[in-house]
Amino acid sequence: MVIRIAVLGSSKFIERLMQFEQELPSIRMDYYIYSTPMEAIDIVPTIKPCDAVFFSGSLPYIYAKEVREKLPVPSHYLRQDETAITTTLLAISYSTSIPIQKLSIDLIEPQSVQNVLEDIGQIEQYPYMMKIDPTFDLHDVVSFHSNLQDSGESSLAVTSIHAVYQKMKENNLSVMRMIDPKNSILNGLEETKSMALLAKSQSAKIAVGYIQLTNHTAITNDLLKKISSSIQASFVKTEDNLYMLYSTQGDVQEVLKNNTLEKWFELTSSPLKVAFGFGKTVVEATQNAKDALDYVTENTAYLINDHKELLGPFPTNQKQVQLKTNDPKLSQLAKETTLSPANVSKIIQFSRSRKSTEFTAQDLEYYLQVSRRTSERILKKLVDHGYARIIGEEMTYQQGRPRAIYELNFPTYL
Repeated sequence: MVIRIAVLGSSKFIERLMQFEQELPSIRMDYYIYSTPMEAIDIVPTIKPCDAVFFSGSLPYIYAKEVREKLPVPSHYLRQDETAITTTLLAISYSTSIPIQKLSIDLIEPQSVQNVLEDIGQIEQYPYMMKIDPTFDLHDVVSFHSNLQDSGESSLAVTSIHAVYQKMKENNLSVMRMIDPKNSILNGLEETKSMALLAKSQSAKIAVGYIQLTNHTAITNDLLKKISSSIQASFVKTEDNLYMLYSTQGDVQEVLKNNTLEKWFELTSSPLKVAFGFGKTVVEATQNAKDALDYVTENTAYLINDHKELLGPFPTNQKQVQLKTNDPKLSQLAKETTLSPANVSKIIQFSRSRKSTEFTAQDLEYYLQVSRRTSERILKKLVDHGYARIIGEEMTYQQGRPRAIYELNFPTYL
C-alpha cells in the first residue's frame, strides 16, 4: 500500500529530500514550501487529501497546532535530536578549523549540545547558544548571531531556521544550517507512514450501533435511508422501534465529530436515542453498543470503545468515564464499596472538576445526574469504608436538617 504524505518544509529541506525520495517507494510525497515556519499556519488548510502530514521541524509543527489538530489524518515532525547536532559539529570540525567556543548556535533544546559535548569529554568549552521558542522573533535571532560576529566573539553561526540562514547570507555573515541527517529524515517519514497505517487500520475496524425512537413507534424506511447514507452503514431490525447498524470506527468518529448527529435528530419529530460500540470483535462491539444504550437519553448518543471507556453524551457535554479500572487501589475501592468502575470513574471526574475539596450530596447529585437518594447511598458506601469523610455541616435554610459536608479520602489525580 502506498501512503501519501504531505511534507511541509523550507525550499532547501525539500530539495534535499527529493534527492533520496526514491528510497521510500511505499511513500508518495506532496511538497509544500514555506519561507518561515509561521507560514505553516496558512499552508495546512491548503493541503490536498493525504494520509498524513510531515513537518520538517518542531517550530512549524508547533505554530500550526490549532489547524493541525483539525486535520482528519495524523501529523508528525522531524525532531532535531543529538544525532543532528553531532553530525553538524563533525562537519564543522572536518571542513574548518573554527574552535567550538567560536560558534553561535540557535536551537530549541540547547541542552542537547551540552549533552553531546559531555559525551565526548568536551566540558571546558561551549558555543554561544540561543534557545528558540514558538514566540521567537526572526530579527532577534539574526541579531544574536550578527552581534557576536561583529564583536569578534563568534566566527560562524549555526542556525536551525532557513529564514535566519537567508538573512545572514544577505548580510554577508558566516553561517551554516544545522544538518538534518539523512537517516533521521528517512526514519521520521517511516514513523509518519506507520502512524498513517495505524490510523487507517483503526478507522476501518467494525463499529456497531443502535438507533431507537423513545416513544416506541416504528422507525420509517425513509429515516433509516437518510441515516444510513450519512454514515455508510447497513441496518438490521431487532425490534419494532430498535435497529442495529454496522459501520466502521472511522465513519462513527466522523459522525460524532461533525454535526451529523444533530441532523439525525432533526429528521424526526420523535426523540431519538443513539448508541455506539467499538470492540476487537463484532461480539464485543455489539455488547459495548448495548451497554451504551443504557446511558442514552432523548436526542443524545453515547459510545463505549474497546478500552471500556464511556464517551458522551454527544453532541454536547462530552465526558469520558472509565467502565473498568486496572489500578489496584481503585479496583480495591470498587470491590469494597460495591460501586461500579463507572461510578468510581465519575466520582474521580467530579473531584477533578471542582475548585474545592469540600462538597455535599447535592453537589454530587447534580454532577452524576442521579437522585438525592442515590448520591447519598454512594456517599454512605464511601464513608463506611473510609474513602470519604464528613468534615462539617451547612445550614442553608432556617428549617430542615443541615447538609453534611464531605471530603474524599483517596487519590483522584491518577
